[in-house]
Amino acid sequence: MLTAGVPLGEVKGRDAVPSAALALSSALRPEAFATVDLPRPEALRYLRREALSLPADVPRGYVLAAYGGLPLGFMKQLGPRANNLFPDEWRIRKELI
Repeated sequence: MLTAGVPLGEVKGRDAVPSAALALSSALRPEAFATVDLPRPEALRYLRREALSLPADVPRGYVLAAYGGLPLGFMKQLGPRANNLFPDEWRIRKELI
């Protein structure tokens, strides 16, 4: 066994940043975070770890990015922009058709 359980996140400054593994876990309660369902082109941009702009009605704070109802990972909504929290080592590096 390599690990046991799912890390919830880590404290960075004054924030508790949720773990990418938590977003993909079956233990995640969907109502715990606001969720934004991304269209395919935006979901691919998220998986490439590119910058995204979310709709104005998405609340500030940590948001669960999803595609087709399936969670992809977390973003931090800051108002006019959102920080992509997808792990750098998991990102898509090649262009998909």
